[in-house]
Amino acid sequence: MAIPLFSLQLRHSIIPHLVTIGKYDGSHHCLTAATSENKARILIHSPHRPEKDISYLNINQKITALVAGKAIPNDEKDILVVGTVGSVLAYNVDLNSDLFFKEVSLS
Repeated sequence: MAIPLFSLQLRHSIIPHLVTIGKYDGSHHCLTAATSENKARILIHSPHRPEKDISYLNINQKITALVAGKAIPNDEKDILVVGTVGSVLAYNVDLNSDLFFKEVSLS
């Protein structure tokens, strides 16, 4: 039987299936999830940073996909990839910068 080691109250509504875990600094795990408040936002919980353990990335379109993983050869840091109804964004969370942005059409 599994016993939880801790609980976490995020105080946000999380969109089901839009949750991932990434090592954006190359060594610490961060919980990343799309929230359903007003405009779409991505919540990043970094428990190793107690002074600012939750940060947000504002996305102005409906989020449809969210994944973290290695994208740059020989780099230990994960990249966050966000899919929306009209675009794909590759984002470096550690540097707070876009790596790639492409608008897409569904036709």
